[in-house]
Amino acid sequence: MIALPPCCDNILYTEEQIKKRVIELAQEITAYYSQVLQEGEYLILVPVLKGSYMFAADLSRHIEVPNTVDFIALSSYQDSLTSSGEVKIIMDTRKSMCQKHVLIIEDIIDTGYTLSFLTNLFMTRSPKSIKTCVLLTAPKKKRMVENFHADFVGYDIGERFVVGYGLDFGELYRNLPYIAELKQEIIDELKKKK
Repeated sequence: MIALPPCCDNILYTEEQIKKRVIELAQEITAYYSQVLQEGEYLILVPVLKGSYMFAADLSRHIEVPNTVDFIALSSYQDSLTSSGEVKIIMDTRKSMCQKHVLIIEDIIDTGYTLSFLTNLFMTRSPKSIKTCVLLTAPKKKRMVENFHADFVGYDIGERFVVGYGLDFGELYRNLPYIAELKQEIIDELKKKK
């Protein structure tokens, strides 16, 4: 196992816990879309890069309905801790969503800007349906987009800043096979630099 980096306090979710929860989410998604998809239809999985790449890869291996994968890369963070509120498309999807079922896969819903932006953007592409799946969700009181929630959620992490399993801190620690909490003094130091 990869050692806990010095910037982290503790492991919130182990590799085994994540694997179990991802399989459970895939089963929920499979059960839902087994009822929704008609003969000949398939699901388009749209992972949001870079953060959701590990989660999306593991999740897609366990979804048991016909599916294909497309990617989108976005940016909404002005620094390592704060969302700017402005979402920029770095790389757009390539597949047509017209009359298709779309599942957006994201690492975390924090302010709600990214998923709200994507849902609104994809609605202009005339899909048959759009649902969202997130590994982690932060408290609703942090949401800048009121009443926005994900359809499928792995864990509620509370007021923590986490890294690992695709989530980064300054582009580092995505490779950790677990999810760890960043030390408060690291967060405080970054806030002072703003």
